[in-house]
Amino acid sequence: MDEIQNWLASWFKEKKGATDCEDLYTCNYFQAGYIDSFGVVELIMDIESNFKIRFSQDHFQDRRFSSIKGLADIIRELQNS
Repeated sequence: MDEIQNWLASWFKEKKGATDCEDLYTCNYFQAGYIDSFGVVELIMDIESNFKIRFSQDHFQDRRFSSIKGLADIIRELQNS
């Protein structure tokens, strides 16, 4: 796994106690119950602060936003734009 995915996995493990998913990197963390609407706000703020990026509304509608692997792809795209 890459640095972004590892950071996200650590965030979910430390802040949300995520361990039950068979594959934490590809499971839908909303469906797994690891995050709720308040947690999303915290996650967004932590990501934007740590990676020096800004999400748009379109990113929140992106299917990839619901997994660590997909979210890491979005972050990489924002860093490269």
